[in-house]
Parts: sequence; structure tokens; C-alpha cells
Amino acid sequence: MQLRVLPNARAALIRAVADAPGRREEQALHCLACKLGLAGDAVLATALLTRYARRGLLDPARRLFDEMPRRDAVAFNAMLAALVASRRMADARELFERMPDRTPASWNTMVTCYCKAGDLGSAREVFEASLGATASNVVSWNTMIDGYCKAGRMDAAQELFDCMGCSFSSSPSPDVVTWNTMMAGYLRRGDPATAIAMFRRLMRQTVQQQTLMMPTTVTIATVVTACTQAGDFAFGRRVHHYIRQLGTRIDAVLSNALIDMYFKCGSVDRALDVFATMPDGPNLFCWNTVIAGLGMNGRGEDAVRAFHDMVGRSRTCRGIIRPDGVTFVALLSACSHSGLVAEGRRFFAEMVPVHGVAPREEHYGCMVDLLCRAGLLGDAVRVVRAMPVRPNAKILGCLLLHARRLSSASEEDGVRVGEWVADRISELDLDDGAAYGLSNMYASLQRWDHVEMHRIKVNAAVRHKQPGQSSCMI
Repeated sequence: MQLRVLPNARAALIRAVADAPGRREEQALHCLACKLGLAGDAVLATALLTRYARRGLLDPARRLFDEMPRRDAVAFNAMLAALVASRRMADARELFERMPDRTPASWNTMVTCYCKAGDLGSAREVFEASLGATASNVVSWNTMIDGYCKAGRMDAAQELFDCMGCSFSSSPSPDVVTWNTMMAGYLRRGDPATAIAMFRRLMRQTVQQQTLMMPTTVTIATVVTACTQAGDFAFGRRVHHYIRQLGTRIDAVLSNALIDMYFKCGSVDRALDVFATMPDGPNLFCWNTVIAGLGMNGRGEDAVRAFHDMVGRSRTCRGIIRPDGVTFVALLSACSHSGLVAEGRRFFAEMVPVHGVAPREEHYGCMVDLLCRAGLLGDAVRVVRAMPVRPNAKILGCLLLHARRLSSASEEDGVRVGEWVADRISELDLDDGAAYGLSNMYASLQRWDHVEMHRIKVNAAVRHKQPGQSSCMI
């Protein structure tokens, strides 16, 4: 028996679908729609279809789509987006080909689909077809440019960018998203100078043409990061002054970029000023940047205080900020550079029981560096022996470096540690140059018999070592 539909039931049901918190609620509303005889309503069915698609529930989405008595462009686009999200490329293309009315959103979805799959040839084919169908817009161009940028094809991205706004191409002019995409692409490729040049070009164009296209916080964060990577701190400070004049709201991403820039150019006070004046308070990324920046500038004790402040605030504020692996790399590195051995030991020991962060290779590496810098080579070896995984070349190289320094001072411990480390290095399927370095240690002690014996041993090991074969760590 079909229930009687009350006035405004359809609108209420559509609102309920949009606000449904989970899958069970969506399915319950779907059942209710069927009981009320509203399952065939195009708007309601499309709302349900969109919700299923966003949750990756392709099968119920497809059944609902197939059962719809009437399908408009919105329904087709929702189903197309669901197939693309599930990486059903062939099915998405088949549905796209039989769509009665393709909107710009349909074309953009397919271009995005192929770009994400790395099939730039098919993406360009669909993009060119959208131009022929006069269905392209700035989103289409941005999507194609972004695909090229993420694939490292900056030449192709630049070519498309230069065509935008030209009368012969009948293309839209680039918007701020286009500029941001190009700048981020150059930055990702390791070309911060060109990213800065793009920003300068944007600003000149804005002034000359008196456009209303102002840079966003994403634009500014990108150019500040580019200035940091290029070492152009003077221009980075000018950008900061410019946005303060404009009264631009500085969000967490932009704050983090500015803090990192000021630390890396040695302007610690300016970095801390940006940190202290963040409108919404710092997030974990900003805390990590501050701890790392203080350590980098030789202010290990301040880095330790910053860590305690972060943990203390998280216990009193509603928004809990918990340290992660990056936090402890920054903290242990700060302790290492400032010789804070006791503090470093304590933080390393508290990682799992207090903060629930399991040490990784980089944390062990920080501890080895900390102990070696303090002359505690034996303690550093014990840390390496306790590692749950085989130490990497960087950790072993740090041990070998300090062992060589001890051996040059006629310390027998340095030679013994160097022998042990060289054996561990030879177990790595890497270059045995560090093992050869042990010969120089013997030579510094004028122990020429050991020099010759060691070189013969290493050469034999290199010749006879089988691929992938290694002995157990002592």
C-alpha cells in the first residue's frame, strides 16, 4: 500500500537526503521515497544518486540511474562523476558517448578523468573536441593545464596558457586559478625562479589592465615558497609587505610559508611574529615549522619550549593538536644541533608511551647524530643495535664519520666501531665506498698491515657477494 504524500514532502525529503550523515540514513530515505511513490522523481533520484556517488557506492548509484524514468543532464553528470570516481574509465567513456546533452561539466569531468589516470593523450583529445563543440570554459582549460603541470609537462602547459585570452583561439582569459596552477607547476618541477616570474607577470598585468583579479592566499603562499626555495628573500619580504598593505587575510597555509621563509633567511623574530599573530591560531604544520626553524637557527632550548607550549595548549584547548613523526624529527634535530643530550634522550623515550608515535629510521638517525656529536659513540652504536629494522646508509655513514674522528685521535674504540659499521655498510646493496673509508682510518694510525688486509677483504666481498644476500646484523 502506498502512503499518502503530504504537501511539501518532496522538498523535505530532498533536504533530508542532502543532510543525511551516513549510508544507512541515505538508504532509509531511499526506501521512504519508494513508499511515498517519489522514487521516480528526477530531482530526488538525482540527489540520492549524487550522495551514493560521493560515498563510492557505485552499484546502488547505477541501479538508481538505470531505474530513473527520466534522466536529465544533471543525472547523467552525476552518474558520470560516480564512474570516474570509481576509475571505471571505459564505462565512463561509454556513458559520455551516449549522453543526449553534454554540458561543459560533462566535458570537464572526462578531461579530469583522463588527466588523473595519466592518459594525457585522451584528455587532450576530449579537450580539443570540447573546443570544437564550443562547450569549453575556463574550467576546461584549467583542468587540461593542471594535467600537464602534474605530469611535469610544463612546455605543453605554458603553450596552452599562452593561448588563453587570444582572439585567434576564442578562448577564455586565464583566471587566478590558472595562474596559481602554472606557478605551482613550476615550483613542483623545481623551477622556483619561473614561478616568481609568473607572479611578477600577474601583478604587472593586474596593474596595467586594471583588472579586478587579485592574487589569493594560495597565490601568495606559492610565491613565498618559491622565494624560499630560490633564496630570493628580499622579494619574499616585499610580498609580505604588499599583502599587509592590502589587508589580505593570512590563513594557516600562507602563515606557514611566511614562517618557513623567515626562519630560512635567519629572521627568527619575524618568523615568530607571524606565528604569534595567526588569526585562527597555529595548526600542527605551523608548530612543526616553528620547532624545526628554531632548531635550524641554533635555538634548541626555544624549540623545546615551543614543543611544551604546543602539548600544553592541546590539553587546554578544544582543538587537540598531537605531535606526529615530523614533530619529533624537528625536535630531535633541534636537540642535536644545540647539544641537548638529556632532553633528546627523554623525548625519544617518550615517543611511544606518552605520545603514541612509533620511531622511524629518521628518528633513530637524529638520535645517532645527537649522541655522536656529544662524543657518545658507544651509546650511538647501542641505539643502532636496538633498531627494529636494518640501519640505512645515512645512519651508518654518521657512525663511520665519528668513528674516523676518534681513530684519528688514536682511539681504539673508533677503529672497532669503524670495522663494525663497515661490515654493516657492506651488507647494504649499495656502493661500498664507506667500507673503503675504513682503510683510511687504519692508515691514520699507521697500521699498514690492517690497511692491506682490510682492502683485500672488501675487494673479495664485493667480487663474491650475491645479489640480495646479506648476513645478520651483529
